[in-house]
Amino acid sequence: EPLKPNQGLLAVHVTSNADAYVTYVDYIEESTFASRFGEELVGAKGWVNLKAGNGFQLIPVDAGEYTFSKLNVYPRFAWLQSTNRFRVEANTITYIGHIRMDVSEKGFKLNAFDEELVMRTYLAETYPAYFSAMGLRKAVVELNLR
Repeated sequence: EPLKPNQGLLAVHVTSNADAYVTYVDYIEESTFASRFGEELVGAKGWVNLKAGNGFQLIPVDAGEYTFSKLNVYPRFAWLQSTNRFRVEANTITYIGHIRMDVSEKGFKLNAFDEELVMRTYLAETYPAYFSAMGLRKAVVELNLR
């Protein structure tokens, strides 16, 4: 399905030892009880699947500024700080990093690393039409749990 005129692609490489997902909402200056309650009532703007294993994702997202808000690892979850900010531009691939997640009985470890060359190689080999037609913008996120 082609992208809508106001959409870009969110590119992420994920390595995880458990199935989970991280939600994002429109950017807010500070994560508060009211903003978290609002997300619970209305829902998130979108999410990134953190499937167990190692893989790449390209996710169509409306252009805008967002913040990751909540890590969900059933049946547990953790809120993220509002410093987890990223911007998606129309007709652009936004690379947010190689997200590595480790789940244990003690809790979660969630980090993002810059491995741009790996992502560029993947995009050029797997999605050559998108890669040649769209610019790649790097915006490696910080993933800070509250």
